[in-house]
Amino acid sequence: MVEHPFTPRITLTQAMTDPSLFGRTLSAPSFWTWRTLSKVIDGIALTEQREIDLFKQCTGRTQLLDTAASNVLRRFIVLVGRRGGKDRFLSGVGVWRAALCADWRQYLSPGEQAVVILLGRDKKQAGILRRYCRGLLQTETLQREITRETNDIVEFRNGAVLEISSNDASLVRGRSAIAVLGSEACHWKSDESSASSDEEVVGASEPSMAMCPDGGLLLLGSSVHRQRGYMYRKFRELHGNDGSDDICWFAPSKIMNPKLPQAVIDAALAEDPHRGGAEFDNRWREDLTDIFPIDAVEAVTDWDVYERPPQPSTFYRSFFDAATGTGSDSFTLAIGNRLHDGVGTVEVDVIRERKPRFVPSEVIAEFCLLLKAYGISEISGDNFAGGYSDEWSRNGVLFKAAEYSTSENYIRALPIILSKRTRLVNSATLRTQLASLERSVTAGREKVDHPKHANAHDDVAASVAGLLVLAGNRLLFDAGYSWVDGTPIMAEAALAAESVQQKRERESADWHAARMHSYFRSLGIWI
Repeated sequence: MVEHPFTPRITLTQAMTDPSLFGRTLSAPSFWTWRTLSKVIDGIALTEQREIDLFKQCTGRTQLLDTAASNVLRRFIVLVGRRGGKDRFLSGVGVWRAALCADWRQYLSPGEQAVVILLGRDKKQAGILRRYCRGLLQTETLQREITRETNDIVEFRNGAVLEISSNDASLVRGRSAIAVLGSEACHWKSDESSASSDEEVVGASEPSMAMCPDGGLLLLGSSVHRQRGYMYRKFRELHGNDGSDDICWFAPSKIMNPKLPQAVIDAALAEDPHRGGAEFDNRWREDLTDIFPIDAVEAVTDWDVYERPPQPSTFYRSFFDAATGTGSDSFTLAIGNRLHDGVGTVEVDVIRERKPRFVPSEVIAEFCLLLKAYGISEISGDNFAGGYSDEWSRNGVLFKAAEYSTSENYIRALPIILSKRTRLVNSATLRTQLASLERSVTAGREKVDHPKHANAHDDVAASVAGLLVLAGNRLLFDAGYSWVDGTPIMAEAALAAESVQQKRERESADWHAARMHSYFRSLGIWI
């Protein structure tokens, strides 16, 4: 972009209040809270007492901004509860910045486009943002400014383009951006290995806006979630900080949307205090924590091994996670064995994943050929997987229902990983899924699951965790036994060499071990 002195020709506050621009969508009396934030973005002094009180309450600051300063704020973190109006406001900011803020052609080099990038958490969220933007673009004034419109982009006469998409750092990187706006950013991926994590998107945004005449506008909005990631870090850094050049606007739903029925909030809090408190009262969730530290997963990963071939005289077990083939879930399978190394290390040998779309019966037939190569005639899976038991049988493999749920498998697999009693193959998908799992406690019950957004999956992790628990069972794997068709049988030489006293002691030890195992199981303790 070519550098020129920059003054917006139309402010965001004007766009929100002028019926000929945004209609009456954002000018309703109850939307005064968001118009207060628009004045902060525009660098307009707050004069009404209710605006001043709202600013101090939502920013945690004790002093108002110096609107006479030449440095207008251009970095905003907006943390507001569900149904507070965030997406409607973000859409307004996007349309204003692209279509009304300036004639961007005078700042562009030949062939450049000034891009406003509006990112949703996932495809569904992006669709909501598109509908809000289209609603604002219906006025006659804005219709005249549009030169081309597709499902994902809107181009304007002033040289700007508004692009609406799901969260993707590659969409931001290398662009001539004048604004990067994000919705539900607290729910974006926050693991370091993700190519489109929250930190990666922000990191890509700054260089993209570097040549914008006013430094570009970065505005990320969300309801709060876990105490991790970029949004939580910026909240800790900015909220209540009078000396910061950036703003963190933090408010419960009811503050920003006074028309939200209290009955809706009360019902959500009664059903799930933790989730409802986060979604409407804007309370960071203390009940959600990471369960698998990424460094612990990496410590048990064999980085130069992607798959281990079958070995003679080795007993293999397998666990699978089923899917219908028509949704977004994958059909996955894991194969492994327990080493006789004194600690019972579980070696994961094979991971298979079939992403949709697929026909489950065809995937099972393919997987059965793989199982037979490893001498496996029995496979385990969860209750949902039991619906495919007949299909496995038709291919010569016996299905056996897992003893634990997927959540319980995760909890029981954790000590196996933390104590380094497993060796994993090199799988980026497995590491990402394990690191993103969330542990929560509700009504005294512990649960582990993947994050609740459309791009989150745990299909590969579920198969591997099930395998770790299955193969880690000490009663099924004992160094004194060999395996025939899945049945533990003492080696004939060892049996022949046993004395009567040794046989009696062995049978007694097996009996006591089984009794002790059952006792600990009755207490909910896995050994």
